[in-house]
Amino acid sequence: VGDPLVQIHQHAKETLHTSVYREDLKKRIERLLITPINVMQKLWEVQISNGPLGSSGAISKRRVMEASSNNKDSDLLESLLLFRAHHALADGVSLIAAIGDLVDEAEELRAFVQEEIRKRRNRKKNVSLLKRLLHYLQNLVWFLSGSIRSIMQHGYLMLTTRQNPFLKVMSQSSSEGLDCSRTVSWIDAAPLDEVKRVTKVIGPKVTMNDLFVSCVCAAIARQLAEHRERTNRPEIDLEERSPNNMIRHFNVGCPVHLAGGIIPPGRGIGNLIGAFVARVPGEMGDDGTISSSPSASDRLIQVSSSLSSQKNSPAPILSYILAKTASDWLPESWAKSFLSKANANLAVIVSNSRGPPQKLHINGRPVEAIAGFFPLPPGVPVGVIVQSYAGTVSLSVTAEKWAVPDADKFIGWILEEYQRLCAEASN
Repeated sequence: VGDPLVQIHQHAKETLHTSVYREDLKKRIERLLITPINVMQKLWEVQISNGPLGSSGAISKRRVMEASSNNKDSDLLESLLLFRAHHALADGVSLIAAIGDLVDEAEELRAFVQEEIRKRRNRKKNVSLLKRLLHYLQNLVWFLSGSIRSIMQHGYLMLTTRQNPFLKVMSQSSSEGLDCSRTVSWIDAAPLDEVKRVTKVIGPKVTMNDLFVSCVCAAIARQLAEHRERTNRPEIDLEERSPNNMIRHFNVGCPVHLAGGIIPPGRGIGNLIGAFVARVPGEMGDDGTISSSPSASDRLIQVSSSLSSQKNSPAPILSYILAKTASDWLPESWAKSFLSKANANLAVIVSNSRGPPQKLHINGRPVEAIAGFFPLPPGVPVGVIVQSYAGTVSLSVTAEKWAVPDADKFIGWILEEYQRLCAEASN
């Protein structure tokens, strides 16, 4: 196995703390997202730095004030950990579970997971053998018939979405020659209780994931409208820029953890992520602007209906099987090409990650915030992660710079749509 100290130094290194508030940290994250990991040497790495509390911009100024008010020490320090891993090593749920083993509350988290597993097993034990058999047959019929419908639905999306909406509105045939660097942003969006209240008011079947997918879709629509306004080339027919040619619908991908978001004790980390693709409303209204669009609630209801029909299908299981088969058996270039062509020209992927409800600690020091950034798969220009931690919902955006030039502006559009939903829910 070798010397543990030598091994840890291969994976972890201490770096200088960020110098320019938030901007330096953004550049570090963007660089990590586009720099490949040498998988022959390691599958994960972490960069650690220390400096005055709040100096990096990793946490909001509100969180800095709260942490300062709870501590009499005037020279508070922050530790910044930038962790990345090859996606073959672990998915987001597995990484959160691994981090959970490092915190002071590790035993409480394990007990919570074991209790959840016990509840699920007890529900199964209380079912008779006949009901289990009928349930198994129902699942079999659901999987077989649902698989046929899912394949036909995905094929329809692929056939009717021949070009990525960003490239279409920019009048580009491909992303070759465009700026393929990354742009990132992150922010605390809202208290978790407030988000739950808004979803409950708008619709009984609306989920938190539905709500933020809708907000992201509104931001995508505004980004497409901005690209259209910037496209001012004489060789482009005026008809191409007319309201009749707005992107009325586009496709969104949503990852799904096949184990229900729980890693049982004793089970190793790994990747158990499938996904589904749904068609959602894009640019709405007469001219695609926010002022002319229907209500935010109308968009959310449409998004929720579209997502519901797909997430309750076998699509996530099928996508996991196909992706794993392609990765295991096809050459890397073929696998990338297959995954890129099979994604139905997604405009965005939105992932939802549920973190611990209480604030965690490492050696007595509070973990103020946890933020993940989506590793963009081939052909997908934008990825958004919606994450809850310690009663707060946070957002992070990772995007190709040619599609989203300013991630801070984009995440601001997401929050504006959320505020519209809050206002409509209060009326």
